[in-house]
Amino acid sequence: MKNIFITGASGCVGHYVFDVLSANPDYHLFLFVRDPARLKFDLGKYSNVTIVRGEMKEVGQQAELLNKMDYVVHIAAGWGETELNNEYTIELFKLLNQSRIKKVIYFSTASIMGDNNKVFEGCDKLGTSYIRGKYLAYKELPKLAIYDRIITLFPTWVLGGDSSHPYSHATMGIIDSVKWLWLMRFLSVDVGFHFIHAKDMAVVVDYLLKNEVKEKEYILGNSYILADQFINQMCAYFKKKVYFKIPIPIDVVEHIAPLFRFNLHAWDKYCLEKKHFEYKVTNPGTFGLKADYPDVKSILVSLNV
Repeated sequence: MKNIFITGASGCVGHYVFDVLSANPDYHLFLFVRDPARLKFDLGKYSNVTIVRGEMKEVGQQAELLNKMDYVVHIAAGWGETELNNEYTIELFKLLNQSRIKKVIYFSTASIMGDNNKVFEGCDKLGTSYIRGKYLAYKELPKLAIYDRIITLFPTWVLGGDSSHPYSHATMGIIDSVKWLWLMRFLSVDVGFHFIHAKDMAVVVDYLLKNEVKEKEYILGNSYILADQFINQMCAYFKKKVYFKIPIPIDVVEHIAPLFRFNLHAWDKYCLEKKHFEYKVTNPGTFGLKADYPDVKSILVSLNV
């Protein structure tokens, strides 16, 4: 069997990746998790799964186990934490057996990407601790002995979650926004982005583990969409008519944010000023595979809200 060390399995993306990889009898999964109680699946049903309890800052304690890994899928992220986590990521990769490890699938974030699918060099100055950590880790990757076996994924806006999968942060935002559709449908903000469902991300991970590919970096996302289009599609799903739109300038958004007790971080201001985050993206269709959630409607149906 092929040993796969997976971090972040208790999160939204981790659960969907687990669904796909645990179904393969050729894999033995080692789930490195902080709190096994957060796992929403029945571990008793899987003979090819081992729980390894710990935190990323303790990853050095797993040196002996990591020496036996054939693959690593590193998903864990320090959402909302003050630590950057980049040092733990690099430590994890350095502990891998150079003569045994075949591939590392590393989840970074599209937040560190700028124009033309190139990294934005201002991340270390403007970004949150999470973004700075991802940026610094990315900069260290070329120095690693196993760099040629690392495939870096840059997810855009990650959606997903249901009764058996944790909701992503962005999905929680969508669920909360439904009650405001009565107002949001009449407002227009000039911003655009990509999104992708965690299940479709898992399909890509499975493909990359099984197949040799030329590219070593992929920005994960569906087709580019404007915020107005996204909201309009939500309104159509919930049968709320849009009669008109009132354009809201970005500088107005910045000024009214404090009224809602939302303090804009330097990164928030950068995003508002940039407005359009459009990339050359990868999704299951890139590899000739079926995407289960290619549009807003399919995602809303899955949420059952």
